Amino acid sequence: MTTSTSSRTDAARALQLEEKSIHYIDPSERHGRVRDQFTMWFGANTCALALVFGGLAISFGLSLGWAIVAILVGTGIGAAVAAFHALQGPQLGVPQLIQSRGQFGFYGATFFFLATYLLQFGYMAAQLVVQGYLLNTAFPALSIPAWIGICAVPTIVLAIYGYNLVHMWQRYITVVVAVMVTIIAIQSIVYSGGHNSGAAFTSPSAATFMTVISLFFIAAASWSPNVSDYSRYLPENVSFRRTFSAIFFGIFLGWAAISCIGSLVVWQIPTGSLYAAIQTITGKWALILLAISLISTNTVNTYTGMLSVVSTISTFRRVPVKQWLRILGIALMVAAALISAIAGYNSFLNSLENFLDVLIFVFVPWSAINLADFYLVRRGKYDIDSFFTPNGVYGGWQWKAIICYLIGLGIEFPFLNQTFYEGPFARLLGGVDISWIVGFIVPVFLYLFVARTGRASALQPAEAAAAGGVRPAG
Repeated sequence: MTTSTSSRTDAARALQLEEKSIHYIDPSERHGRVRDQFTMWFGANTCALALVFGGLAISFGLSLGWAIVAILVGTGIGAAVAAFHALQGPQLGVPQLIQSRGQFGFYGATFFFLATYLLQFGYMAAQLVVQGYLLNTAFPALSIPAWIGICAVPTIVLAIYGYNLVHMWQRYITVVVAVMVTIIAIQSIVYSGGHNSGAAFTSPSAATFMTVISLFFIAAASWSPNVSDYSRYLPENVSFRRTFSAIFFGIFLGWAAISCIGSLVVWQIPTGSLYAAIQTITGKWALILLAISLISTNTVNTYTGMLSVVSTISTFRRVPVKQWLRILGIALMVAAALISAIAGYNSFLNSLENFLDVLIFVFVPWSAINLADFYLVRRGKYDIDSFFTPNGVYGGWQWKAIICYLIGLGIEFPFLNQTFYEGPFARLLGGVDISWIVGFIVPVFLYLFVARTGRASALQPAEAAAAGGVRPAG
């Protein structure tokens, strides 16, 4: 197939409204290229919110050099965790959270549907606020709430058209944001009008350094509930290495690059508004493009939020392949984000920090168990039909997995050092927060022990089915 023919085919698909939501994607419907996973995640992560995170690294007390080190380490580890979910979409053909029923049971996974919905609209609300601030700084004639409402419109359109248009948008926006980041980086480096906030390298406290690492780990790893949503249409036989690399480098390069710019800007101009500082260094054009960049991120949050809504509905009734159901999920997602953004835009930074603190608890143990089950226990073999019924091989509740998750959740508390709580082990470590490390490692070993030693009865039916090479009935 020639490039022009391929482009016409992609455009035709993109302009067709997607019909399926959480439903299995048959191999005959599979299409797409692995390289699109890079543009998908680079476009979603090269955004204005990352500037805010980069600025926070300096605000927490790190020097510029150590802030960049913390950004690279935290983002790299988090991106790797998210990218390990890469193969689940093509191999299973269903959204990321629906796969959780294979570990936690048909009803047991519902908690994660609801938690993911909160995660998506929380991020989207914060991003709408950033867009509002950026555009209000560039064009103050319109208020921040007015800009927030305007910025929601393109997100709604992209999410309604669905998977193919989202991927097409990401391919084009990747070129735009790559050029934008390059120019902003050069302008920020050569800028000489600021009064920097100290030496570029001063030894940080271990507690502050680990706090910033954990902040960026969570920012990158929080994409884990989204990954398969945007890879489930790929052919089943895609290369794991190439798919992993595309997603990893998309998240890592996009988020780390613009976060480092945010740190540099706040280090150079430590007082006043971050967005005003960007305008001082680059001009108004950067504010406009940074606001546009968040359309991608908002769309990803809206689309996954819609899947979370439909997944929750499917717990109580069988969901049809209907476009109105997708639109309902999008409406609920956008409405929650808009209300939160307009109501809380004056204090969103503090709210976002507290919001991310909570995410440390909820999603790290889930990701650990989900990956351990896929790669080490069932080795990618699942009965897809059983994802959609409580009477399948996974049953309604997988109590052994749920208990492993709760233990992983509980063991994080003693190691936690956040604004609302400092655990006893964190105090012994001088304030260093390693809750996200133990919250990932402990559930993996617990789950492997439950699954492989003693042959836990709750896991036996699914393992027996997987051992027989169960294929989806479609």
